Amino acid sequence: MIQRIQSIYLLLGALAMGGMLFLRPVWSGAAAQQFGWFTPTAVGLAGLTAAGALGTIFLYRNRKRQRTVTAGMQVLAALTTVVVFVAHYAAGALNLRAGGGGFALGKAALLALPVGTYVLLLLARRAIQSDIELVRSMDRLR
Repeated sequence: MIQRIQSIYLLLGALAMGGMLFLRPVWSGAAAQQFGWFTPTAVGLAGLTAAGALGTIFLYRNRKRQRTVTAGMQVLAALTTVVVFVAHYAAGALNLRAGGGGFALGKAALLALPVGTYVLLLLARRAIQSDIELVRSMDRLR
């Protein structure tokens, strides 16, 4: 149901995590060149998180299950964040300066998108919880 705010948060989270797959530093950055495990792990976790967040939108009839799945997607987003930061730290590539002294926008987006996805999923889970509490309070009134 698209008019619920948690559906918007889940959609934005799925788009953010899915958008991470199209960034150049995932495929050809320093971490991808130095560690063979980085690209498949980051792509797998990001794809699973994006697909799960998108699928969670359609669980609107069962709010408790939707909350549980959203919490699981939060764990995957946190794991993706850890993988990205650890790989870039170990590769010595956490600086955001480009070769010519400019700002590496692609790398900044790569580091920010998993964190943003986690925050969006947190907001979605809170909105789902408030819906659960609202329905519970309405049931008490009947």
